[in-house]
Amino acid sequence: MRVWYGLVPVGICVWLVACGASIPPPIVAAGSPFPTPFATAIVSETPTPAAPPTPEASPDTLLPISLELWAPEEFASGAEHGGEVLGRQIVEFETAHPNIRLDYVLKAPYGKGGMVDWLVQLQELMPDRLPDAAIVDSRELDRLEKLGLLQPLQRGLPAGAFWDLFPPAQQIARQTGQWNNQPLVLETEHLVYDTRRVAAPPLSWQEVLSDTTQFAFAADSTESFLFHYLQNGGKLNPREHSAHDTGVMLDILEYYRQARENGNLNDDTAFLNSARQIMPLFLSGQTPMAQVRARDFLVEQSRLPNARVGAIPSRDGSPAALVSSWSFVVLTDEPGKQRAAMEYLAWLVDPARMGEWSNAARFLPASSSAFAQSVQEPAYSDVVWGLLQNALVAPAFTVQGRYAEAWHNAVTAVMNGQLAPADAAFRAAQAITQ
Repeated sequence: MRVWYGLVPVGICVWLVACGASIPPPIVAAGSPFPTPFATAIVSETPTPAAPPTPEASPDTLLPISLELWAPEEFASGAEHGGEVLGRQIVEFETAHPNIRLDYVLKAPYGKGGMVDWLVQLQELMPDRLPDAAIVDSRELDRLEKLGLLQPLQRGLPAGAFWDLFPPAQQIARQTGQWNNQPLVLETEHLVYDTRRVAAPPLSWQEVLSDTTQFAFAADSTESFLFHYLQNGGKLNPREHSAHDTGVMLDILEYYRQARENGNLNDDTAFLNSARQIMPLFLSGQTPMAQVRARDFLVEQSRLPNARVGAIPSRDGSPAALVSSWSFVVLTDEPGKQRAAMEYLAWLVDPARMGEWSNAARFLPASSSAFAQSVQEPAYSDVVWGLLQNALVAPAFTVQGRYAEAWHNAVTAVMNGQLAPADAAFRAAQAITQ
């Protein structure tokens, strides 16, 4: 019987060869100790010379694969900044991997009809129409995680791709305990000041209020309030520490009120709700000091020879920043496409390529190696490098939601003089905990 069982698979192989069928190579699992596939031998009566070794076939050479990747406009080959570099890198990838074709599909980054909104709807109605991968804001990853869409990356990427990330990017990559997204670039805000009008930037709120130098920041921005709130120990759990959190909100609102009365925060900025609105004020010389998005500064940096950057003034004067990321996620559960997506992701995050593209695109890379190649001006890189080492991670939009409206109402009431900071903070706490 042993002879019979041994001859069955041999007979099948001989029959397949006789019929002209090819014998597929066995699948080698990721992490297998064997670097190349086993050769499939056919037993014959007359021994034949061993075939010369052939190069290992990578997964993408086995069959043609079209990889659909959803991305915001800033991450496309047609983007104003970095588009040409990305387009060239895509061509180079497809040349090196001839059986993989990359299909970038541009989507709005947020809101109704935005990327995550579309992904959620497709998962519910037409899951077979989902893209294979996407580049999404880290503050929306929780929605995809709840749907079970995020595929783990640790089996397809080397550990070095994780450990090369800045500490807050590592937190984002494993915020659910599993490495299911790879931050590509980071979004943050910092101070910018005109050295001809400001000798040294203020580090603390008290230093801001010590004179009447104008300081433009979006007081009605959720991101601005959230940064101060978290930096001062505020929690995003309405059931815990309510008295402490109310005190934190009171301190922030009092700072805003004093900045308005002191002339630091003028009418042009007191009611702005996004840091995107601030950079034009600094660029035109309307304010000598401003809290801006890092990318906005990088886009305009060549036009600002007298500008320097620093940390956003904090209550205790300690440097801090609030960080989110644009993260690459793999959504497909098809093994072949998963391998192809991992191939492209590994190619994309290579420090030399990511450094080149992020420099052209005016983004801050999420990895320290790419940062060193992308951000080369010491006066800027030294400050931002330090901020990114210990930055706070921005929580999900779904977590921020109930706080954002309460903070908006409180800031508006204080800036309009309708409520004192203490009353506004109390009402905000009530709205949050209801």
